[in-house]
This record gives sequence, structure tokens and C-alpha cells, in this order.
Amino acid sequence: MCGICGWFRTGSGAAEVDDEISSAMSAALWRRGPDAKGSYQSPDGLCWLGHRRLAIVDLVTGDQPMANETGDVWTAFNGEIYNFEDLRRELASKGHRFRTNADTEVLVHGYEEWGIEGLSQRLRGIFAFAIYDEKARTLSLSRDHMGVKPLYWWSDGSTFLFASEIKSLLCHPGLAKREVSREGIAQFIVTRYVSRPDTMFKGVYKVPEASTLTVRFGEGVVEEPRKYWDIRYDASSTLTFDEAVERLDELLHESVKMQLMSDVPLGAQLSGGVDSSVVVAIMDKIRREEGISDPVKTFSVGFDVERFSELPYARQIAERYGTEHHEIRVGFDDFIEEFVNLCWIYDEPVGEPPAIPTYLMCKKAKEHVTVMLCGEGADEQFGGYTKFAFDLYSRYLDFLPAGIRRGSLRTLARLLPFQARRLRSVFEILALSDPALRFSSWYGAFDADLQSDVLTKEMRETVGAAFVERYFRPLIEASGTKSRLKKFQYVDNHTRLVDDLLVKGDRMSMGASVEARVPFLDHHVVEFAATLPDSYHVKGMKTKRLLKRLAERYASEEIIYRRKVGFTVPLSTWFLGPLRQYVEELLLSDRCLERGYFQPDSVRRIVKDHLEGRVDREQGIWVLLALEIWHRLYVDQTGATTSGEVPGAEGIVRQS
Repeated sequence: MCGICGWFRTGSGAAEVDDEISSAMSAALWRRGPDAKGSYQSPDGLCWLGHRRLAIVDLVTGDQPMANETGDVWTAFNGEIYNFEDLRRELASKGHRFRTNADTEVLVHGYEEWGIEGLSQRLRGIFAFAIYDEKARTLSLSRDHMGVKPLYWWSDGSTFLFASEIKSLLCHPGLAKREVSREGIAQFIVTRYVSRPDTMFKGVYKVPEASTLTVRFGEGVVEEPRKYWDIRYDASSTLTFDEAVERLDELLHESVKMQLMSDVPLGAQLSGGVDSSVVVAIMDKIRREEGISDPVKTFSVGFDVERFSELPYARQIAERYGTEHHEIRVGFDDFIEEFVNLCWIYDEPVGEPPAIPTYLMCKKAKEHVTVMLCGEGADEQFGGYTKFAFDLYSRYLDFLPAGIRRGSLRTLARLLPFQARRLRSVFEILALSDPALRFSSWYGAFDADLQSDVLTKEMRETVGAAFVERYFRPLIEASGTKSRLKKFQYVDNHTRLVDDLLVKGDRMSMGASVEARVPFLDHHVVEFAATLPDSYHVKGMKTKRLLKRLAERYASEEIIYRRKVGFTVPLSTWFLGPLRQYVEELLLSDRCLERGYFQPDSVRRIVKDHLEGRVDREQGIWVLLALEIWHRLYVDQTGATTSGEVPGAEGIVRQS
């Protein structure tokens, strides 16, 4: 697992990027790869590849960038190829000669044999990589099937840049003037992330999941990325429920076993929920099958506010499987100490508050392991969210005219007390008859009225909710299914999972120089889940039925069937207490209110509603806070983003 970056001259008139800029781009990624750094400069002066290494496989000969045996195809690679040994044998049988034991080397030979798309289709793993072909004078990028590993790019028509993180791109003078995407601001207010291919910066884009992108010398225009794979929801499986449980067990066993590939110590994130408990149980099963004496290492994080902590449930699983267990307790002081630092690591506003305790867990785990398996992605594939169940009930409201539906449910929502934030949110979202609007609003920061009310008139008129038409509605049409549940799962996989949750997992783990692996997002597991009947996933208000049935083999019913809490942060309590001054100093400052994005009176009302205990605006306040801190770090000041020091962090509040 590593950080990669590079540049490519797409036009003959483009100036070569100098060594100082290249070095700065690489240095900005040092957290992703503290073990080694390397670079490659093409003889024709058209391409430079940079690499920061977190050594995990082939510690001796695995340094990058890496070339084929003739030295005319080069790669910089971030990730792991779990089926590299099978690919290596196939390529060797075709005459390719290997010089290392690294999974990286299959990329250059696989590219020679199958091309960038054919290679990407054959890979099983998590990856983002670049390949420079000296003969063809092309630079090709590829990103894994589910978008676990990030990859960003920018071009001015003559120079093309790419990197694992945006902060690396920002080291180039072409991005000295950092323009904020107003469309990104509008979407972040609703969804807490920006959908690919866009970002919060104008002109900076994400390579979409399961896509390749090729840039050619002499062609200033960057072509549209090409998809090499997609999820197909067809309910074609003829397996009975019990047979599907058996097949899922086999697939997860295979996926976990592949992902134990490592030459360094590894462990698992253990939340105490179904998903991570199943992963830990299978890891222990494999350990015993292979006669390994050392126990599985597990790591859990919780809060010092008891009702927000799931540590007791994680401890149950750790005791059941005799793991070497480590608990990290997070209090307000721990949270606030890392807050601004993590906002800098993130590149974009931190939409998910649990990112900070996740980072603290990874930071502690780094003392013991370099690789951690986790349960991310299971909810999306197996119907684990209550939002899936609630949204299915929307069909019973479809007979109502849109205006009546909207008015009646919102009236009910307004009658609910301060403590009923979640139920109020359900009513407000079910009030939306348009599926695209509903899908974009679940777990959003504001109710539908506030989404538009908080924006200035200019923002509403020029941007509004255009992102719904640009991202969500086309995805519903592309899902290729009539199933309401499967449409929602397809959209969720291609929006919130890839652009929010996986970003959180990547930034927080790599920010601590730890690799996070995701067995539930092996694309064979995803393909299997997509073929199952809806009722195997969600039936009534019962969610994740198939996976929970499998989990009965590995965990107690208390863990499996308890009310889903999720990894939540006690923000509401903190905003009323120790974070109150922090919120007031940042959000009510002239600096924040005069940015031109938000209506000052709306922001003041949102803050006042919460602080005076009228309406729980926890999520809305978090989003506004995250946006303001991000703006101060990445737009207002463009200081030292390559050294790992957060510019001006110690005075971020006092600068109001």
C-alpha cells in the first residue's frame, strides 16, 4: 500500500515539471509511504512517476516505480493484487520474465499482454496504478472495481497530473489559485460528500471506480474514463436461502484468506457489529486450519460516553476467539486535539465525524500491525441499513399527490421533540416522492427545506440541486433493474460508499500509515450478492437477513440482532457543552458568514436552534464546521502542505 503521483506532458509545447515540484508532490504523500520513496523519469522527458512505499509484500525487491524486463513499460502502484500469483504463472507461461516476488510486477507484464482494460478486468484486489508506455507515449491510469483506492487527476491541456491525494496535485503551480467548486459546496450540504468524478476543487477530478483513463502525447483533451466492469443486479440466483448462506460462507472464506497476504504483521478492526465479527471469526478459522499459533490481533475504538460505545460487544467477540485485543477509548480532548489535523489529511471537508476516532484507532494499531481487515461495504451489498427498509415503504405513499405527501409528513416531522432527530429525518425524506431526491437525502445533514434555505439566493439559482440530475438520476437509469432495493443499492455503491465511506477508510488508515483491507468488497462477493432475491437482504424491517444468518455460526444472537447503533460520535452533547464556543467562534464569525455560500441568518438560526435545545441540528452544524475549517486550511491559506504539518492549525479558531 502506497502513495503514487506523477505528471505527463500531453503537448510538445508544455514545459517539463522541475525536480522541486516533483519532490513536493511526492513529499505530500509521505504518510501513505514512510518506508521508501522512488521515482522514474522517462528518457523522452514526457513522464515522471513518483512513489511512496508502505512495505507489505516483497520487502526486499518490491520498490517502485517498477519496469518490465526491457525497461520500456513502467508503473507506480498503490494497493494489493491478491491473485497475483495466478496471474504471474499465466504470464510466465506466455514467455514473460519476472525479476521480483512483488505483486506489482504483474501489472507491467499484464499490460503488455492484455492492455490496460484487459489487465484491470483480470485483477482481484484493491488498486490504483499508472502505467507509462515509452513506445506508445501514453500514460494509463486504472482504479479498482469498487473504488477502494483513490486516484485524482488535473490537466490544463498541456500538462496532466495524477496522485493518490489532492494535496499532492496542489503542489503544482497550475493549482496555485485554488478555485472552490460551488456545485461541490451545494452537494456537500445535502449528502456530506461530492460525487465522482468531481471534487471540491474546480478542475480536479477523481478517476471513477472500475475505470481506466489513457492520456496520449499530442492530444491535449483528456478522454472520458472507460468502465471495465460494473455491478449487475439481476436476481438470477436459484439458490435457496440456506444454500445461499453456504455459498456466502465459502466466498468470504476465500476473500479473507486472499487478503491475509502479507509479509508484515496484520490484524482486524473489530467494532462489535455483525460485519467485523464475521471477518474476525473467519480469520481465526483460517489461523486454526493452517496451524498458526499466534492469535488474531484485534483493535476496537469507543467513546468515554457509555451509550456511544460498543466496546463491550467487541470484547465479547475478542474473548470468544481468544484474540490479542486492544481497546482505544476516545474522549472529547482526544477528538478535538486531532480535529484540524484530520481535516488537513482528508483533502476535502470531513463529512463523517467517525473519521477521527477511526484515525485514532489506526494510529494505535500501527504500534502492532501494518495491515488491518475490516467489515466496510457489507451493509451496501447485503442490505444492512434501515434506510433500505424505510425506503421500500415509500411505495405505500406513491398514491398521494406529491404536495400532500410532502406537506403531511413534514408536519409530522416538525411535531417531534429534540431527541427524535432520526425519526424526524425519516419522515422528511419519505416526504420526497422522487427516488433520486430521496436517495441523495438519506443520512444528509439537513432536511429538504434547510438544504435550499441555507444557501444564498445566487447559489440556489446557479447551482441548486443540479447534482441530483447529474449523478443520482443517471445512476438509477443505469442500474438496469426494476427492483426498488437494488436501484438504491446500485446508487449507494456508486455514490456514498465510494465517495464518502471508502474515502474515510483510506484517509484515516493511510494517515496513520496503515493499510485497510475490505473482504466484503471483493468483486466476486459483490457479484454474488447482486444476484440474490431482495428478500434475502431485506424483508419488512428486517435487514441484512442472509449475512445475519451466516453470522449465527460465529457470534451470539445478542450481537447479531441487537439494535444497530452504528459508529456514532456524541456531537450533540459536545456541541451543547465543550464544543459550544468552538462552534460559535467559527460559524458565527464574519469570515464564515461572508463567504457567499450561505445565508447568514439561516446559519445563525441553525446554530441557535441547537444550542437552545429546540431542534437537534447536530449533523448540519458538523457539515458547516467541516466546510469552514477545510476552507481555512486549503483555500484561505496555501501553506506547508508537504511537510505533514498542518498550516496554522493551532490558531484555526482564533483566526475568526
